[in-house]
Amino acid sequence: MYVKQEECLPLAKDLYQSFQRDFNDFMAEDHNYTQAYKDLFSAKIDEVEQQEFNNSVLTRQKQATRELYLLGDQIRLPLKKLNVRIKRAKLPTDLATDISLDIRNRNFEGVADKLQRLIQILSDNAEKMQTAGMKDDTIVLLKQARVEIAQKADEQTQMMKEVSGKSDETRHLYKELEAFIRHICEDGKLIYERTRKADEYTIKKMIGRLHKKGGKGNDENVESQK
Repeated sequence: MYVKQEECLPLAKDLYQSFQRDFNDFMAEDHNYTQAYKDLFSAKIDEVEQQEFNNSVLTRQKQATRELYLLGDQIRLPLKKLNVRIKRAKLPTDLATDISLDIRNRNFEGVADKLQRLIQILSDNAEKMQTAGMKDDTIVLLKQARVEIAQKADEQTQMMKEVSGKSDETRHLYKELEAFIRHICEDGKLIYERTRKADEYTIKKMIGRLHKKGGKGNDENVESQK
């Protein structure tokens, strides 16, 4: 599972909570899990967090990302309701479902384009959709959402490029932190296989929970987890 750079720190902080709680089980599993190892993991979290704190562009990028997630979440329910009407109208398109899936996965690349295509289909079939129960203001709301998402996605992309350019010299810090994450998760999934705890060491599910929290993990202080 690919881990984005902006996901690395909040992911590590969430993992640290589980790892600290279950530390005795890890020590019993592998003698390499020592207090020194746990301290190194904690220190790497602090190092990356301090680096991010010192990077004002990264802070603005995270804010833009949160705002983009919020815009997407605001239209998820309207899209679900719209999809019901699309099926009732028997229009041959899965765009509403595709857009909802992209929003759920926080994959905003192409969402604005798909929204534009959906808007065109709804406009071309407005009478049929209204007969199926589509509200009169649906197209207007989707147009507004498309503009806002496109603008915020572009803003986020530009900031990500700027952050990337500034973080080349510190990229190794994220790689080192990600190495801790993957190492611990690899063993954690095996230690707690077929139990609910295994989810806390499954990167895909951890990232899913992180997205549901809207990235709030970025703003937490790791000291509260130690």
